[in-house]
Amino acid sequence: MTKMKRGFALIAVLVASIIIGIMITALLQVSISMDNVGRMRGPDGIKAQYLAEAGIQYALWQCRNNNFSTPVTVSEDGKTITITKTPQGDGTYKIDSTVNY
Repeated sequence: MTKMKRGFALIAVLVASIIIGIMITALLQVSISMDNVGRMRGPDGIKAQYLAEAGIQYALWQCRNNNFSTPVTVSEDGKTITITKTPQGDGTYKIDSTVNY
């Protein structure tokens, strides 16, 4: 083998190594990202979402019965739901439900 062919083989191996390294890095980033999403949407995240939705349902029930004054804070098992009502200016309200979990 001539020196030029050996030099080309070295460059080809280096380029292939760099490409494989980039692919592995990308796969690790995707894996870490998916793990973080799974952790956020895990049992605690789902409970927090259900609590926030329950807060909205509570606010709607209060609005239908004309008993709704804000902010409303409900605490249970160390979890706090805060419900607020903001006038939108056209006779409607924006209802927000925040969960501190």
